[in-house]
Amino acid sequence: MPSGAVGHDISWPQCDLPVPAPAVFGVVGVTGGRPYTRNPCLGAQFAWGESTPGGTAFYLNTSSPGPGALFVDWYGQRAPDPACRPGNDGACAYDFGFNAAADAFGYAQAATGHATGRVWWLDVETDNSWSDSDVVANRASLQGSLDFLQHQPGVVVGVYSPPKMWGRIMGDLRLPLPNWMAGATTLAEAVAHCAPGFSATGGPVVLSQWVDVFDNDYVC
Repeated sequence: MPSGAVGHDISWPQCDLPVPAPAVFGVVGVTGGRPYTRNPCLGAQFAWGESTPGGTAFYLNTSSPGPGALFVDWYGQRAPDPACRPGNDGACAYDFGFNAAADAFGYAQAATGHATGRVWWLDVETDNSWSDSDVVANRASLQGSLDFLQHQPGVVVGVYSPPKMWGRIMGDLRLPLPNWMAGATTLAEAVAHCAPGFSATGGPVVLSQWVDVFDNDYVC
């Protein structure tokens, strides 16, 4: 995508709204606000994204909810790391993240037929459930999702996170992944956020979002 191009990202909150137009590309949420949930209109939103010149990327919500997880038995997880048990929450978190990404990927494939060969963004925000005291588990969950996606054909993985949220959730973790920056309220501010110093993970900022009627995304 050329620098200066503008696209939009949409997901389940926009299911009953008109799709944004015009757009150069689309980013569509696969999950319904948290891991192991569904965006019920993914197929239709993917079709909108594919109608743009740049096509569609995906994003999924990430978290590390611990034993209070709603959709899995936290300590009952046995794959891909069978060491998950009380006292080894890092292994459980890794399994949670890995299998949550697999769940989202499988849903995207079923709903669109085109989960491979895409950019997938990992949404890391404090709105989801993360440990305030176990950064190791938080990192393990994200690593699990990253490991699953990076082994899918043609998939490129990036991180969507504002720096303050990233620091609170992941501490000083640095990952050489593309960054999708959040937090701007105007196009001018979004352009300014393309500077390397705004990167949450230390990787290059490639997209910068600002919000008005829709979520808008500027290519850095």
